[in-house]
Amino acid sequence: MLRVVKSGNCLILQPQDSVLEFSEQHFEAAYWQNRPGYDTVAGGRGGSCVIQLDGTRALLRQYLRGGFVGKLLSNQYLWMGKMMSRPWREWYVLLRARQAGLPVPEPIAARACRSGLWYRASLITAFLEDTEMLTQRLQREPLQSDCWHRLGVLVKQMQAEGIRHADLTSDNVLIDSQDRFYLVDFDKARIVNHIGDWQWRPLFRFQRSMEKRNRIQKLYYDADDWQSFMDGYQA
Repeated sequence: MLRVVKSGNCLILQPQDSVLEFSEQHFEAAYWQNRPGYDTVAGGRGGSCVIQLDGTRALLRQYLRGGFVGKLLSNQYLWMGKMMSRPWREWYVLLRARQAGLPVPEPIAARACRSGLWYRASLITAFLEDTEMLTQRLQREPLQSDCWHRLGVLVKQMQAEGIRHADLTSDNVLIDSQDRFYLVDFDKARIVNHIGDWQWRPLFRFQRSMEKRNRIQKLYYDADDWQSFMDGYQA
């Protein structure tokens, strides 16, 4: 069960049984900067930081636009109701994934603040300890073929649950010291009721991101690794 609280022009979403009480200030990085456990997060468009909630670490992420539009409306989105807002949509995708046993972050709280036709939004999720981006790992060392195979199986499992990841890149795949994978950043992800041609687009996105990173940073990655990934996906 979920609970929605109205605070000024903001709506705050959190589990009904949460012992934490969130207000607007908890979704602003400035509130946490001088508190224990605060840290910045590299990568992406910025807008993310690590915070400490009740003794455990969490990730606070502001929704930010990219590209040309981002220069004009960096953190503003057209308001079409809370269920169509980015944090609400991402929350329900994460719930679906977690109910299916997929390794994704646990959502803790979300906020959407409306101002006329526009809104700003933030999301707090559990911090995935002992993890790094797949990109970072591949800068240091290669992965065994069975790891690539398992990653392919995981992506197929996600899609079999009807989850279409809109930005599947090497930065949005995390790996821990035990070579376990996690999928993150489900902004703009969608729940689709059937497998179709859409399933190939995230794969092409992932392949392009790997090839681009490899050209720029020279990763421990080659065609055999991609084949192992696809073998797992098609298993």
